[in-house]
Amino acid sequence: ILHSFQMLENTLNSSVMAGATDEPAADLDAAGRMLERHIAYDSSFPTLVDKLQIIPKGGVTVSGLAESDYPGGSASSGTGAVLRHLHTMRKVPLPKELLHHFQHMQCNCMMGLFPEIGRAWLTIDSAIYVWMYRDGSDLAYFDGLHDTILAVGLMKPKVGVFKPYIEHLLVLT
Repeated sequence: ILHSFQMLENTLNSSVMAGATDEPAADLDAAGRMLERHIAYDSSFPTLVDKLQIIPKGGVTVSGLAESDYPGGSASSGTGAVLRHLHTMRKVPLPKELLHHFQHMQCNCMMGLFPEIGRAWLTIDSAIYVWMYRDGSDLAYFDGLHDTILAVGLMKPKVGVFKPYIEHLLVLT
């Protein structure tokens, strides 16, 4: 591998020196050709999946897409003993006002809890909905963003920056 890397480095250095001209268009063409050569060179090596000799079921190599990625809950599986100790205490459905918003989802939906304030949250694309998860009441939403929400967090503000009654900040990315 070290020898291959040194060969690649020598090739890069000689290609850069040999391809330099006074014309920007020619330099761009030379850079494009060099990039194509290096992509082809990189593609000539086996992938990590090939090296590890992993044979994915159905061709999928991303976790979470196969049924075997999730515990079955049966007592015979290794996680069955853990799941037997879990039980449902109470089910609280999503607020009814939320359900029709799922019809308009275009690309992303996430959900989580903020136990420190007793709230659940749900994002649908660029909108966020927050409500009390104990009983499904006090639904609030914010839909003033144009970009899809990718992460949601709750944090305590730095002391002295906000009024004392502001105890938490909702952070969206």
